[in-house]
Amino acid sequence: MSEKQDLRSEIPTHAYISLARRGMEKISLDQCFLKDCDNQDVNLLEPFKKEEFEDDKKIIKKISIRCKKCNRTFILKLETIKKVAYSTQKKDEEPLSMGIVYALDDKDHNLGHIGYF
Repeated sequence: MSEKQDLRSEIPTHAYISLARRGMEKISLDQCFLKDCDNQDVNLLEPFKKEEFEDDKKIIKKISIRCKKCNRTFILKLETIKKVAYSTQKKDEEPLSMGIVYALDDKDHNLGHIGYF
């Protein structure tokens, strides 16, 4: 498997956006999140770099992606909060975790919260 395919497998295919009291909406992460680009073709997205950080509370992965349609780069920031809740029934059960995904530009400026994975 090539490095590009390895990075692609680390990106969730979908995220869920909260619709307040109306539930959640599923959106694809296989798209360009930069302003003025409407690329939704996964074949035109090239993940090329990953940075990973971890501490006691969370794991952060930043995956840089080049969009071949607009010829710009954006970053998907995948933040996994390790211990969101514990089971009240089973003390030995692993705590629940939660993933949040953000879009960043190539200068690490936050473009916004995309959703949960």
